[in-house]
Amino acid sequence: MHGIVSLLPQPYYGEVEKLWDQLENNFGLSGIQVTPFPHFSWQIGEVYDETMLRENLERLSGQSNPFTVRTTGLGVFSGVQPVIFIAVVKSPQLIDFHRRVWQSLESTGSGISPYYNPDNWVPHISLAYADVTQENIGQVMESLAFQTFNWTFEVNNFVYIHEPDGEIGKIRFRTDFQTELPAK
Repeated sequence: MHGIVSLLPQPYYGEVEKLWDQLENNFGLSGIQVTPFPHFSWQIGEVYDETMLRENLERLSGQSNPFTVRTTGLGVFSGVQPVIFIAVVKSPQLIDFHRRVWQSLESTGSGISPYYNPDNWVPHISLAYADVTQENIGQVMESLAFQTFNWTFEVNNFVYIHEPDGEIGKIRFRTDFQTELPAK
């Protein structure tokens, strides 16, 4: 799967990397390293027309000012392959922005995950997946539960991560939001 994401700014980018290292060193969790860039995702899909995707993201980023988001606490997507994550607060501004992103990208790809549809989307920063098991999840959650994840940071970019099955993801391109849009 490939993804349209926003990379986290420092110091949170580095904080997530430290958490990934901690989870790998203490529990052997390295599945997250398939996408080794701290981020949250707007959409993921099996195939994208990269030219059309880049054009749409550049247009959208050129029409967008950076904005602030908050995180709070931990979450778990349950199921056969649980995902442990930091929850991103789904503010009205973030919801509206995600709808714009979704509409802009509708025709650029196929095999789009329905979990990223605006009605289903749960914005998050993944900490562990692919190797979270019934045997280790309790210890992992216990190690994270007493840390604070009340972060506030600026979202100012779109990044396309190309991640063919079985390969480590690579950044194909990045486009930054306008720093200030002209007054209307």
